[in-house]
Amino acid sequence: MSQQHVLNLAAAYAQLQQEALAWQVLLWSGEVTADQQHAFEVWLAMSDAHQQAWSEIEIMQQKLQLVPQATIGLVRHKLPSAKRRQLLQLLGVAVVTGGAVPVVRQSDSWQTLAADYRTHTGQQEKVVLADGSQLVMNTSTSVDIAYSARERKLILHAGEIYISTAPDVVQARPLLVQTRHGTIYGAATDGAATALGTKFNVRLKQHETRVSVYEGAVKLQSANGLHDLTIASGRQAGLLEGALSKVSANGNENAWLDGRLVAEQLRLGDFLDELSRYRAGVIRYDQAVANMLVSGVFPLLDTDRVLQSLLQALPLRIDYFSRYWVRVHAA
Repeated sequence: MSQQHVLNLAAAYAQLQQEALAWQVLLWSGEVTADQQHAFEVWLAMSDAHQQAWSEIEIMQQKLQLVPQATIGLVRHKLPSAKRRQLLQLLGVAVVTGGAVPVVRQSDSWQTLAADYRTHTGQQEKVVLADGSQLVMNTSTSVDIAYSARERKLILHAGEIYISTAPDVVQARPLLVQTRHGTIYGAATDGAATALGTKFNVRLKQHETRVSVYEGAVKLQSANGLHDLTIASGRQAGLLEGALSKVSANGNENAWLDGRLVAEQLRLGDFLDELSRYRAGVIRYDQAVANMLVSGVFPLLDTDRVLQSLLQALPLRIDYFSRYWVRVHAA
């Protein structure tokens, strides 16, 4: 990648961050007109990059605790000017200076924009790798492929992937998936050309990388190298910040491969959070409905149909401010 291309990507990233920041400050002002809200929704729906920039602003606001969790989104209260300035200083200054390029290149948005393979919101894609391994990418996923003479490495920057590994018959290189939480060894050898791990699912979340195994076994190693374990077919575990979670049985983690979202007595809040991964724009819900329970099998390719089906099963009201802004209330 040329230096000029790097600078162009960095400039595009910085511009999106500034635009997202400007929208957040406006939405926090409590003085938003209907036209301004519509303009924000249009901006948000332009691309996955816009939605990623907005998501990072929301994550940062939660970390800073500038406003209560319940008011995230379109806030009806005026944000004190001092806190607006604090947000501008923390989020805005670094990305507009020329010296920010090295920092930008390490950010999640940069890695997402520059990845070898990417999917958009609601899109899934199958990729056959050079060694014959098959990679299926779920919604809003970005992956870099880093094959070398010593290893076959996939770097997952965002989203979720399902891998069916092929044996490396020539060099017997290990196949591994790396995320910010650690490394998943999905096809290593034990000296006798025995495959370790053949089919498994990896989902990168904010605080965890979740791994579910469907054939063979995989080895998990934390980013600090202090913890590792091997999980067998039918089991799952998570890589955390410097630790590993307990092993448990698989559920319906790979139902997305068939275009389905399966819920078994799932909290409505968790269900809507999951559904929002496949829908452009945002889904908001009142805390009064978050603990209602949902069960069923739902089609991921038609999120409007899913939302309407909820009205048949639960005492809800759904307001569509636009195609890209939905709020769920108690009826």
